[in-house]
Amino acid sequence: MDSAPNQQISLPPDHRSTAGLLAEYYILAVIALALVALRAWVRLHLTKNWGWDDTCIVIAWMALLAGLVTIQLECNLGMGRHVIYLKDPVRDVLQMVKINTMYQMINVICALVTKYSISLYILRIRSNRAIRWALAWLMFFMTLATIGAVVILAVACIPLYKLWTPEAPGICLPPKSVYGVAYIHSGFTIVVDLCLTSAPVIILWDVKIKRGRKTLICGLLSLGLIATISNALRNVYTESLTAPDMPYAITNIAIVSILEVNIGIIAACIPACVPAFRPKKEKPAPVTNSFHDAKVSGNKESGSKWSNHEEGTSSLSYADLTSDTVALCEVKTPANVVTKAV
Repeated sequence: MDSAPNQQISLPPDHRSTAGLLAEYYILAVIALALVALRAWVRLHLTKNWGWDDTCIVIAWMALLAGLVTIQLECNLGMGRHVIYLKDPVRDVLQMVKINTMYQMINVICALVTKYSISLYILRIRSNRAIRWALAWLMFFMTLATIGAVVILAVACIPLYKLWTPEAPGICLPPKSVYGVAYIHSGFTIVVDLCLTSAPVIILWDVKIKRGRKTLICGLLSLGLIATISNALRNVYTESLTAPDMPYAITNIAIVSILEVNIGIIAACIPACVPAFRPKKEKPAPVTNSFHDAKVSGNKESGSKWSNHEEGTSSLSYADLTSDTVALCEVKTPANVVTKAV
């Protein structure tokens, strides 16, 4: 009796997306570093008004660098390849789970600090009681959501090392619980991103400058929407973290998470770097007199209105005018405006 023909199991091709992941992270991280450095130069030497928003963005980039290290370690283990092509699939996948847990913690912290920087930058553009309270509540809830995400990641297994050491005694949370917290955190992040992105546009909407310039300013300030879209896409791929072919399945979520944090820092830096790209003869004198955030107020004794704009009048009051409003709108510093250190 003839034996049945041998049935061969077709294997997936040995796709290697490792190089693409690393190229994405390294290129974006270098761009982010260049903009952070340019921002530091502008604030320290050009406008001389270094503030907490600048400190936060430097911290965020340091977290970004830590994330780059973890992604590099994961790629060294085989992230981006099918599990069947790894040298030691069991060991490599477990080590990848360990490192990826650290990366997720770093990722959410980096995103939070970036949002702190953006919030503080918005206060440079216009600071009044309503805006301060709105930003404070937004960042309060965002901080709570981030703390919740980090805590859930830290107690995904008790002890945590059971997550990558299955034989160790202990208990682990069901994946659905971890996913639920991830979705809640993502929801808060999307809401906060939309608020932070729209706030500068609303603030500058009544400033009477050329439409093209206003569009450019609003466009620069809206770059954060790319990070928001990346965050939303990350939810689609969250369950890939527990897929049988995890090293290859997490490629998509790695791509969008890398894009999210890098674009967040880049978008936060570009508006602050605007003064560096103006011709030297058009650069106004710094309108602050310290490295602290300074609020520009009108000289109450003069009582005159600011009418010598380059291109019209503005509905912004002296109390709301700051150095970054002047820099963004590219208007001349009025003669009757003085600085007041806080």
